[in-house]
Amino acid sequence: MNNLPPDTELKTELQELYILARHWQDDISFLEDEARFFRNILLKFDTTPAESMESVAKFRQKIEGQENQLVTLKCAVPEFLLFLEPYIGDNKKSMDLSFLERCNDLQNGLTALFAGIKKTKKELFAYAERSWRVI
Repeated sequence: MNNLPPDTELKTELQELYILARHWQDDISFLEDEARFFRNILLKFDTTPAESMESVAKFRQKIEGQENQLVTLKCAVPEFLLFLEPYIGDNKKSMDLSFLERCNDLQNGLTALFAGIKKTKKELFAYAERSWRVI
């Protein structure tokens, strides 16, 4: 019987995935700061005329939705890290499609959230610029 050498390439890729997931935690912290910054901008509009309050309310609702996504991701990333550890420490644990699904779901969720926050930032800055010209 011939013993196969351990798959060091897979082990390296799993370690890189673990490091990437740790970076996702930093990304989430950055996005939390962005959301906090957006809320601070909206505080400036609490004294604006009533016709602007509808737009402010829409921004608040959008930011709240993004903050909810952040909370979900903030919990999901550490769970993924715990899920990933046995694969790194013990190559005997077999992988199935759920492994890739979890990883892709997290990465897609984070990518979508980054895109959403970037869009919110552009819209909020454009709104603030228009509103401050009027004031």
